[in-house]
Amino acid sequence: MQEVQKHAYLIMAHDDFYILEKLLELIDDKRNDIFLHVDKKSKSFDREKIIKIIKNSNIYFIDRMEINWGGFSQVKCELKLLETATQNRNYTYYHLLSGIDMPLKTQNEIHKFMNENLGKIFIHFAGEKIEKEHEIKERISRYYPMQEYMKHKNKIVRKISMNLKNIIEKIQIKLKIDRTKKIDKAIKTGANWFSITDECAKYILENKKYIYKHFKSSYCADELFIQTLIYNTKFMDKLYYNKMDDNYISCMRKIDWTRGCPYIYKSEDFDELIHSNYIFARKFSTDVDKKIVDLIYEYLKK
Repeated sequence: MQEVQKHAYLIMAHDDFYILEKLLELIDDKRNDIFLHVDKKSKSFDREKIIKIIKNSNIYFIDRMEINWGGFSQVKCELKLLETATQNRNYTYYHLLSGIDMPLKTQNEIHKFMNENLGKIFIHFAGEKIEKEHEIKERISRYYPMQEYMKHKNKIVRKISMNLKNIIEKIQIKLKIDRTKKIDKAIKTGANWFSITDECAKYILENKKYIYKHFKSSYCADELFIQTLIYNTKFMDKLYYNKMDDNYISCMRKIDWTRGCPYIYKSEDFDELIHSNYIFARKFSTDVDKKIVDLIYEYLKK
């Protein structure tokens, strides 16, 4: 008997749990299972409240770890989410979201779209201009032992970390250290948020040792490891959008880097968001504009 198609939502949450709750309500569907990781640094997470919100999906909580911007901890979390989900069952699609993302379509619309594009994978690959601007090769060619502390909440720790990073980097440049010489793949980059098939998810996990070996000491590796693994494989033929540029239609996420880093959507963006072709959008903040979260929620719930 053929297994019923189901999607796995892999969510990395940190704070702003009002948005997370709305997100969870909008993806709560019998056709979905939810795998949730909440940053260990967060002290205000209410697990029981989340359990009460979910009525139709199965929800699985991932053991909490500290996640830091730019650190390999992001990659570890993504791999743990994928591992937990693939061990649970064979899902048709795995969607990686942050806890401050929102869907822009109903679950019926999302499942219809994914079924119409069954087998396609939704991964963003940045173009050469972005690769140069973001110094992609430099992120992996040298060792970054301070990567987990670059955005530390303590200003002193942050400053010391950045200074040490610069000193260590200069020493490695003088010593002509280049870790890319041992990498047998082209280094590629893009957004770390994806929607991928079961086959693609398992291919990534099969290369876990490779990921740890080459990316553990890299900087912002969460934007490198999947694109580098997938590039020049059979999965490139399955990309929904096979151009390498700044068009996030490739991963069906509406992300705007022209107005912010990235831009935080506001109430006046409602029509632009809802009438777009994208499935998801990021990012949102209740501190900046809570109303836009409510507008999207109410629109999709009606």
